[in-house]
Amino acid sequence: MVKAKKKEKPVLRRFSSLVLFLLAAGFVFWGRGALLWGFKGYLLDEVDFYRIESESDLPPPGDDHVRPAEVVGIPDYKNAPRLPYQGETLTCYRMVDFGNRLVVCADKGLKRPEAIDEIIKERSIRGRLERLNKSQMNNSLRRIFLKVGSIRLAEDGFLLYEDPKPLPSKVKVGFFVSCLILCCFFGYRLII
Repeated sequence: MVKAKKKEKPVLRRFSSLVLFLLAAGFVFWGRGALLWGFKGYLLDEVDFYRIESESDLPPPGDDHVRPAEVVGIPDYKNAPRLPYQGETLTCYRMVDFGNRLVVCADKGLKRPEAIDEIIKERSIRGRLERLNKSQMNNSLRRIFLKVGSIRLAEDGFLLYEDPKPLPSKVKVGFFVSCLILCCFFGYRLII
């Protein structure tokens, strides 16, 4: 009877360690992009920007990851509405030659060109790229562009928040680092 109880504890311990290992590993796998992005940004002070120079460079339809991106293109100076968002006023504008698939929002505003040749000059804008339909600003952006310039934003469009050094939140990175540590701990408990 004593031997049966001793055997039950290791089996129960191994099973619970396996379940917790798989759970932590699942979170690490799900957040691997934010984990690597945050690790490189916060610890190494380096951000790898996804470079977008044309509409074909935009992420494919199944890719919903938020990422740092650098867009090279010509802003639509004519249609640049301002809208309130979380206590600040953002200026949002489309990027020309992206088929209404890319909107940039910045809290600094859009600097108007001083000369005619600056209108067609490409600009490089860095920030956080996400799917427009996953953004909290989706409905308000669609409404305001329809109102301002009768512009219909594409259903598979993207939103770039202008930010020279975009990083995921420290809380999010901390959560995924904790899951990584737990994954290693429970993996170790499975082995011994």
